[in-house]
Amino acid sequence: MAHREMFKELELSKAVLRQFLSVMTEAEVHRRIHDYWTIAEHLSHLVESQSITLRRIGIILAEDTPRLVPFTPDGSALQKRQETTEELLDTFCRTRDDQLRLLKRAKAIDWAKTVTHPEYTKYSLEILVRHTLLHDHFHMARMEQLWIMKEEYILPLDSN
Repeated sequence: MAHREMFKELELSKAVLRQFLSVMTEAEVHRRIHDYWTIAEHLSHLVESQSITLRRIGIILAEDTPRLVPFTPDGSALQKRQETTEELLDTFCRTRDDQLRLLKRAKAIDWAKTVTHPEYTKYSLEILVRHTLLHDHFHMARMEQLWIMKEEYILPLDSN
C-alpha cells in the first residue's frame, strides 16, 4: 500500500471514530458488560496508544538505527482518565494529526530503515503505520460489538 493511501486511512479513522461515538449515549459508552473493557476504556486505550505511536514515529525519524521498547498496557490508565468522550476524541484526533504531520516529513530513507523491536522479528515505519491502522480497526470493531450486540453473543477475546 502506498504511503499516501495509508495517510488517508489514518485520517479516515478519526472521522469514523467520531461519527460512530456521536450516536452513542454516555450510558452506552460507559456500560460494563461482564469483565470486558467498556467502550470508554477502548477509547482511552486508543488515545494512550496514539501518544506511544507518535513517540515511536519520532524515534524512527530521528535515529539512524532506531530501537523501540515494548508497551504492555496494564489497565491502570483505563481507570485514571477522567476526560469526557468528546475530550478523548479531540485528543485522539489532535495526536493523529501530529502523527500525520511527522509521517509526511518522512523521507525514503526513513521508510527503508530497519527498526529493532524486541517483540517482532521485523519492524519498520511502514509496519508501525499498518499496525496503527489495524489497531484502530480492532478496537473500533470491538466497541461496535459492545454497543449493538446482545450480551450473550459477545465473545470473549481469548475464545477460539
